[in-house]
Amino acid sequence: MQAGRLEDAVEVSLSGREPLRRLGLAGQWQDTFLMAVAAEALFKLGRWEAKGLATQALAKAQPEQVFVFLTVATLEVGRGDFQAAQAHLDTIKERSLSLAGMPSHARQHTALLAELRVWQGRLEEARAAVQDGLDRVAATDERLRSGRLLWLGMRVEADQAELGRARHGQGEVQAAVRAAEALASRAAAKTPSPLMPKASPILATPAVAALFDAERSRLEGRSDPILWQAAATAWLALGRPYPAAYAQWRQAEALLASRATRAQAEETLRAAHAVAVRLGAVPLRRELELLAQRGRIGLEAPADPAVAEPKVPSVAASLGLTRREAEVLALVAEGRTNRQIGQALFIAPKTAGVHVSRILAKLGAAGRGEAAAIAHRLGLDKP
Repeated sequence: MQAGRLEDAVEVSLSGREPLRRLGLAGQWQDTFLMAVAAEALFKLGRWEAKGLATQALAKAQPEQVFVFLTVATLEVGRGDFQAAQAHLDTIKERSLSLAGMPSHARQHTALLAELRVWQGRLEEARAAVQDGLDRVAATDERLRSGRLLWLGMRVEADQAELGRARHGQGEVQAAVRAAEALASRAAAKTPSPLMPKASPILATPAVAALFDAERSRLEGRSDPILWQAAATAWLALGRPYPAAYAQWRQAEALLASRATRAQAEETLRAAHAVAVRLGAVPLRRELELLAQRGRIGLEAPADPAVAEPKVPSVAASLGLTRREAEVLALVAEGRTNRQIGQALFIAPKTAGVHVSRILAKLGAAGRGEAAAIAHRLGLDKP
């Protein structure tokens, strides 16, 4: 599987279980390991029915078999089952399951925790998880496998920079840029081994490097659709539909923000959405559907009626906002005070304050700045 031969990994792992069964070792650690390897390979191939196989492995896993817990949690994060994923990550941490002595487990654990926090919008915690992971592997050979951590770090900083711009917080943007520069320095570092003085950079894997570069363009406020297309193409060439769909989401987002034709964004967005629906990748699917609403792009109705397209007229309505609250939110995004909002909408400042309080509650925002950032991201910052 390390060589990227995922189909072979599935075949070898599953066929290897039969000799174990004949030897009476079914359910032993070797069998559990093979199930987990097959489940991870199937996940990467976009065959997320692997959750059943991973769950079987988890039921038989010993506490020290961290790999199994990580495999199940990875599937749960992708599907949006955040509570279950958090429980499995907590189990690993609470029991100190080989994290101290196994840098590979520490790297995977912190990367998955960072990804979970990014989807949850808890960016400071995601940044801390990335830093923790990079620090843990800094003096080990695992630093050469930290490409995913570095990409996630750049994704976090790009999100932070976008939020900073939405809040008119130049300090936040500058902090994100500085953190991104530190990540780029790590990514460009060579292997500190006298046996390999000309070793390739950590981000030598083209698909990971393509994501890293594309995220960096987003951090700089010029999200480049060409870079995102290159990332999607690289992942598709590897037979990895999920990261390819993520790149296509960002590509469509960049296209809609540029002067590209609507047809270009539409094609890319629909392709990513079809993958997200097929996989059951709920967090990614939600982002794609919100982007489609903002861009007024129609999506194919999914075959599963249980997850049919939401019948809502707008993003604001999908968030439970009334028309008046949407108007108030747009003014909050402009940095208006309650008094200024009241003057603009011919309502009392106290009434404006009540609307703002309700908006914060509905968005789950901690304050006006966060609400403004959400409005900017979802295209709700225009009256």
